[in-house]
Amino acid sequence: MGGLCIRPSPLIAFLDGKIYDSFLRSSPRQPLTGSVAIVDLDESSIAALGQWPWPRYRVARLLGKIRDAGASVTGMDMLFAEPDRTSLASLSREIRRDLGVDIVTAGLPRETLDSDGSLAEALAGGPFVLGYQFDFDAVRGKDCVLHPLNAAIRTTGGAGSPEAFFDAPGAICNLPALARAAGASGFFNVTPDPDGVVRRVPMVIRHGGKYYPSLALAVYLRARGSGAVFEVGSEGIEAMRLGRKTIPLDRRGNMLLNFRGGRRTFPHVPASAVLDGTADPAAIRGKLILFGTTATGLHEMRTTPLEAAQPGVEIHATVIDDLLAADPIALPRWGRGLLVLLVLFPGILLTVLLSSARAAWGLAAVLPSSAGIWMGSWWLLAHRQVFLPPLMPVATLALIFTVLTSLRYLQTEREVRERTRKLALTQDAIIQSLAALAETRHHETGGHIQRTRHYMRTLALRLRDHPRFRHYLDDASIDLLFRLAPLHDIGKVGVPDQILLKPARLTLEEYEEMKRHTLYGSETIRLARNFLGVDSFLQVADEIALNHHERWDGTGYPRGLHGNEIPIPGRLMAAADAYDAIISPRLYKPAIPHEEALRIVRNLKGVFFDPDVADALLESAEEFREIASRFASGGVEPEPPQGV
Repeated sequence: MGGLCIRPSPLIAFLDGKIYDSFLRSSPRQPLTGSVAIVDLDESSIAALGQWPWPRYRVARLLGKIRDAGASVTGMDMLFAEPDRTSLASLSREIRRDLGVDIVTAGLPRETLDSDGSLAEALAGGPFVLGYQFDFDAVRGKDCVLHPLNAAIRTTGGAGSPEAFFDAPGAICNLPALARAAGASGFFNVTPDPDGVVRRVPMVIRHGGKYYPSLALAVYLRARGSGAVFEVGSEGIEAMRLGRKTIPLDRRGNMLLNFRGGRRTFPHVPASAVLDGTADPAAIRGKLILFGTTATGLHEMRTTPLEAAQPGVEIHATVIDDLLAADPIALPRWGRGLLVLLVLFPGILLTVLLSSARAAWGLAAVLPSSAGIWMGSWWLLAHRQVFLPPLMPVATLALIFTVLTSLRYLQTEREVRERTRKLALTQDAIIQSLAALAETRHHETGGHIQRTRHYMRTLALRLRDHPRFRHYLDDASIDLLFRLAPLHDIGKVGVPDQILLKPARLTLEEYEEMKRHTLYGSETIRLARNFLGVDSFLQVADEIALNHHERWDGTGYPRGLHGNEIPIPGRLMAAADAYDAIISPRLYKPAIPHEEALRIVRNLKGVFFDPDVADALLESAEEFREIASRFASGGVEPEPPQGV
């Protein structure tokens, strides 16, 4: 994360740009210096004097009036790359060539005959700065007359390199005569960020091994008469010095703009008003003037943090005002180190906190810390013109909190699963112990318990997709039935020894007492429920112990329930217990073969057993045989009374 603070990825750079935009929009606007104004080729000027391009003698007159009004310097946010075809001298030559007709030009003003010459004369009377465009895609403009920057490159620590400057192979420039007459010029290229928003403007571009200023910088230098010194470090350009002013730049020589406002923040003076003398001289006197256009279809529109569409001339005006006030937004080199510290130290502290405290304490630390970083970043931009992107420190805190909280959750989940597993083992141990206690009372071996619990699971798995049972038999329920099946005869511990251990046939009175083992088992389990509260575990155990001798036709015990009144666990246990009783030896009968047991179950279908449960048993006959063989054991039970 610290590395991304030093070399942000495209996504992070995009998000940082959007944060910068929102901070700039919500920050108080810096006041204008009052030294910059725009002479605007606006809609009213087009309506009054005709479409653009105007004859260049008219442009020359306009520049003369701006100069005479006392402008400090005038920058031209427009290009005069081709000769003026409205000059009468060139126009008459074209008419003679094409139509063979001579136009009499004698006596006409000289400026109408050679508009370009008139404009050159006006430019020579300066101070004026022409604008031009660098071309980064093609090598052209070898005959251009450009004006290199009077600049020095100073490397810091001997490790700097001027290679960081943008390098343009070509240029689209003004007519050489005009450029020579003006004596100063600057490019009006801007460099939108990848999302198309203009947040920064290059101050210098290298071309043909020389360095050239932007239009705004050229206007500033023409007005102040100073040179520039560029400080270049190991990572690129660091700053530009203009006299005593230090202008922070990014490593490619871009200045991050401190926008004063949206459209028409700077004073606009219509060009037509300047020409006809109705413009207020105070709007021009002593000002750095930019001559540009806001007329529809003529101006270059750019997206800025404050406007979806802002004329290019206003962006250049912003650059000049930032240079005059020396308050562009800075991205200081020390800011990267601070960001790394804001990533590392809060991250380490949060890690320590979350490792020893509850997640709520971590959240209580993350929220104010993130808010503090965010508000601190906004305050630096709003009041100190320094932008420290808050995204990475805040994202780091959020990421560490999320990761560590997730890890703690997973650890807690593992601990819960382990406790649940141990609880299940404990429950099984208790169940097995209680079942073993019942076995010791009536000498039944563990084979019956193991067989019946596996029979129970086999029936449940067979019926899990049956329409009558699928609402009940999910994985958890089937597992619960398997674990609780051994408790079906736990109530036999309450039957007197003389009945439970009697080797002969029981009398009717003794058999009635024997049947009470279902009630004893239910009472024991319900006593536990009174201590532990309602619990599905004990509920199912109660249904098994109480109802495993109920019959489908209502002739069972202890309550004589009929059909679907019998809970599902009781119906399943009844079939499993009865099958095992049939195939096991008793004092009053020998063991009955598996095939004969299936016949008995088939005959008692719908009488003793739920028909669907009986069908499931019959369909699982081979599985029942395998279970009976795997858990085979001896053991006998008392004989019920005759005829029961």
